[in-house]
Amino acid sequence: MLLKKENVEKGAIIAFWKIDETVDELLSILHHDKDLILQISQFGSEKRKLEYLATRVLLNTVLDDEKTIAYKLSGAPYLTDKSFNISIAHTGIYVTLILHPTRKVGIDIEKISDRAVRVQHKFLSQNEIDFVEKSSERTQLTLLWCAKEALYKIIDKEIIDFAEELRVSPFQPYLSGSIEAEEFCTTHQRRYTIYYNVEPEICCVWTVED
Repeated sequence: MLLKKENVEKGAIIAFWKIDETVDELLSILHHDKDLILQISQFGSEKRKLEYLATRVLLNTVLDDEKTIAYKLSGAPYLTDKSFNISIAHTGIYVTLILHPTRKVGIDIEKISDRAVRVQHKFLSQNEIDFVEKSSERTQLTLLWCAKEALYKIIDKEIIDFAEELRVSPFQPYLSGSIEAEEFCTTHQRRYTIYYNVEPEICCVWTVED
């Protein structure tokens, strides 16, 4: 079910899908595409099949057109007709994507949980850990994880040291807002503005290259 489609910063489009369909129902929407049936037959997990199909239903619904998603060797998705740059994320029963006709994009969505708390030393520098507030620790750390995942996707470099090469400036988490960040893993060393929304269960973060 389409939850939301909206135009966001710099002409990008974001959309969200809640998976309340079965595999057969999603395949029906996709006209029982033989290539998709063959692809999902290789997935052992029902959850993976649902995510894969829901992503394609969401894309076609947003653009009111049938598009084909392929993947680079790095695992990054792209549209075979090159009509839009795309980034995709999913967590639990939610799928989201961001599109832009010319600019690179990155998106991530995560359920707010203790996971980011447990692994914070693996993806944050000590300076970043130090500005996290105990009162909002789970949400702020989830936002930091999402922010670095979105950067990883937009940079599209296979090996990145999240703690040392992706740096997020201090921020106070609200229900929505922006975060400043910088990458040190390419010769460009670009700065990014990362936007976010916090829902009762999840955080969604996205960025659009200047």
